[in-house]
Amino acid sequence: MGLPTIGILSAGVFGVFALSLVLPLFVALVEGNWRALEAIFLVGIGYGFLSAVTILSLTRRARTLNRAGVFMAAITVWLSLIVAAVPLFMLVEGQRLVSAVFEASSAAVTLGVTLRPPADLSPSMTFYRATVAWVGGLTTLTLAVYVLGPYRVGGIPNANLRQVQHARTEDDPRILVTLQSIAVPYLTLTIACAMLLIIVRVPADDAIVVAMSMLSTNGFVPPGSTVSVLDNRFAEIIMMVFMLVGATSIIWHRLLIARAGEGSREHHEGMRYLAAVGALAVIAALASIFAPPEGRQGFESAFNYVFDMISIATTTGVTHDQRLGVSIPFEAILIVVFIGGCSYSTAGGIKAFRLLTMLKHVGNELDRLVYPSAILRDDVQYDTQQRVIAKSVWSTFFLGVLALTMALLVFAAQGHSLPDAMAIAAGSFSQVGNLVDAAIPGLSQGVASDATLLTIAAVATIARIEILVVLAAITGNRW
Repeated sequence: MGLPTIGILSAGVFGVFALSLVLPLFVALVEGNWRALEAIFLVGIGYGFLSAVTILSLTRRARTLNRAGVFMAAITVWLSLIVAAVPLFMLVEGQRLVSAVFEASSAAVTLGVTLRPPADLSPSMTFYRATVAWVGGLTTLTLAVYVLGPYRVGGIPNANLRQVQHARTEDDPRILVTLQSIAVPYLTLTIACAMLLIIVRVPADDAIVVAMSMLSTNGFVPPGSTVSVLDNRFAEIIMMVFMLVGATSIIWHRLLIARAGEGSREHHEGMRYLAAVGALAVIAALASIFAPPEGRQGFESAFNYVFDMISIATTTGVTHDQRLGVSIPFEAILIVVFIGGCSYSTAGGIKAFRLLTMLKHVGNELDRLVYPSAILRDDVQYDTQQRVIAKSVWSTFFLGVLALTMALLVFAAQGHSLPDAMAIAAGSFSQVGNLVDAAIPGLSQGVASDATLLTIAAVATIARIEILVVLAAITGNRW
C-alpha cells in the first residue's frame, strides 16, 4: 500500500502545520501570553523536527501509490491535521481530550464551532483556530487536485485540472509546485480580503481572522460585535463577496484570470451557482418584507436575510445577528446546506456540479419518454463516460442521504429532538457551524455530551474527506 509514502505525506502535514504556527506565535508574543507562547513554540519545534526526521528516513523507501493507497493517504492526511491541532487546545486552554479532539476537528474541517464562549478566547487561541481552519481549507483544495479530480471521485470534472496540477507522471507528482499554484492564490485572496476589511475600518486582528475564515468557508469569527457580525455594513458586504469566492472553484478562478474559462464545465458550474445564490438572495430579501426579524425593518431586515442566506449557501455558517439567530426558514436551510458549494472549493455539501449533473440526467430521461430514439447531449445510453459520471454522481448523492439519515438517527438516539437532530446532522455533514450551534443551545457552556461531540466530529470529517474516498480506501479497487 506504500506505507513509507503515506508516512512522508503525514510528516509533510506536520511540517506545514509547524510553519503555520508562526502567526499565532507572533500574536501570543504581542499579547504577552507566555503560556501560549511557550506551548506554541515547543509544539512547532517538535512538529518541525518530527517532520524532517520522518521525511529524511523514509524518502528512499517511497513508492508510487495505487488507487487504494492514494485514498488511504487522503484519509491519513486529514487525520494527521486533526491530530496535529489537538495538543495546543489541551496545553493552552486545559481542555479534556474529547473536547480538544472536537475543537481540532471543528477547526480543521472548517466547521468553525468552538466549545469556549467566544468572549473568553485569548487572541492567540483565536488566531490559532482561524489558522487551523485556513490550513484545513488549503488541505481541502490540495486533496481535491491530487485525489478527487484525477480519480473522478463522485464524478468531479477534471478537464482543466492542469491549471493547478503540475504532475508530470505518477513518479513525479511535483507536489511542491502544485502546492505553490494553489497556496499562492489562496494566500493572495486572503490578504486581499483582510486589506479591504482594514480599509473599511475593521481592526487589523479581526480583519485577518475574518479573512482566513471567509476563504476557507469557516464559521469562526472574532467575538465582540453587538448589533451584527462586524457592526460594519461595508465589511459585511466584503465578507459576502469572499464567501462566494471561497465557495467557487479555484480552477475557474485561474481560467477567469487567463480569460480561458468560457465554455468550460467550471465556468458553467460557477455561473449557475452564482445565479442560484443570487436568486436565493432575492427570495430572502422579498421574504424580509413579509416576515421581518424582530427589531429590524426595511434595508436592515433585507440585509440580515441576504447575509444569512449567502452564509448558509456557501456553507460558511456565520450568523449575521447572534441575538436573532439564522433568519431563513429551517426547511430552506436543510436543502441549501445539503447542496453546498462548487467543485475545487473549500465549501462543503454534495457540490453544485453534482446537482447540475443529476438535473441534466433527469431531463434527458424525461426527454427520452417523449423522443425514444433521440440521441441527446451527455446521454448515458450512448456515452460510456457520461454513464460512469452519472453513476458516480448518483452514488455520492445517495451515500450522502444515507449518511445524513444515519447521523440523524444517532443524534436522536443521543437525546436530541428530531428538528435539532436534523440540524446537527446537516450542519456537520456540510460543515455549517451556526446550524450546529443553534441546534445545541449552550454548546459553549459544555452542555453537549462527549458522544455528541465525537459524532459531530466524525460526521464532519468523513464528509470533508468524501464518503466515496473512505469506502474506496476500505474496499481497495472496488467502488
